[in-house]
Amino acid sequence: MGTFIGHAAPGAFFIVFSIWWMIQYAYTRVALDNGRQRPRSRILFILHRLPVEGTFIVLCAIGGFIGEMMYPAPKWTLIGSDGNWKHPNEWQHCTMYTYFGIYGAVNIMARTCIPAAAPFEKVFGALAFAIEGMLFFFHTHGREELDVQLHFLLVIAIFACFLTTAAEVWRKEDRLLPLFRFVFTMLQGTWFWHVGIVLYWPPSGEPWDQDSHLNLMFTTVMFTWHLLIDMLVLLFVYGSTSLILRVCGLSSVRYSQMNNGPEEMEVKLLGNNKDAGNHLLAGSDSE
Repeated sequence: MGTFIGHAAPGAFFIVFSIWWMIQYAYTRVALDNGRQRPRSRILFILHRLPVEGTFIVLCAIGGFIGEMMYPAPKWTLIGSDGNWKHPNEWQHCTMYTYFGIYGAVNIMARTCIPAAAPFEKVFGALAFAIEGMLFFFHTHGREELDVQLHFLLVIAIFACFLTTAAEVWRKEDRLLPLFRFVFTMLQGTWFWHVGIVLYWPPSGEPWDQDSHLNLMFTTVMFTWHLLIDMLVLLFVYGSTSLILRVCGLSSVRYSQMNNGPEEMEVKLLGNNKDAGNHLLAGSDSE
């Protein structure tokens, strides 16, 4: 991760997921009426259950792990012939990828073979953020002051992601906590890019003065600007998604009311309600 690409890649990952989560949030709020409706089309109903998110997370984790250990040269050695640790940065990053990969795997299991794993999704998500934050907190030991501050601000964003994700474990029905998670995940992603640009790809072509007090001050100011811009971007995503759904989506896809809330969707999917299953098949040709 000691390159611009090494910071831009995880940054893009978190940016994409924060936007994806916001689109899902808007879809649930507008199209599904907070889980009180479901698509009558069997195709769309099945698409709701596909583990797209978990699969993408696992693939990204595997790709990050392999890329970290193979580029630009193989670095699979943990302990050298001299008995000392080798490639500590790479092994730290791979540990982070591993925990996010586990979170993705739990997401896949919850939506396919082990539905009972669903309550543990946020648990492993919070654990992945906690491990990431701990690793980055001790990542900059012995480095210059500006480098340390850039990564310390990144740790703040990561810790906020951990807190909001952990809070969702106990407050599943809270509608505000996911929004905080989206914002701080976006903040983490954009700040990864900022760190990469400052340290490895400065616009002026000249490296930043690592010991300048002015640079340290404005780095903190820019962190707050990132937060504001990220909130505006996600607000735009929510607004545009809601508008598209109201103008196009809701007029082209038929939805039916569910009397018992989101739990009824699980019952119908598993086939525990025969009448509900017949009703689903009857509406399978509706789009």
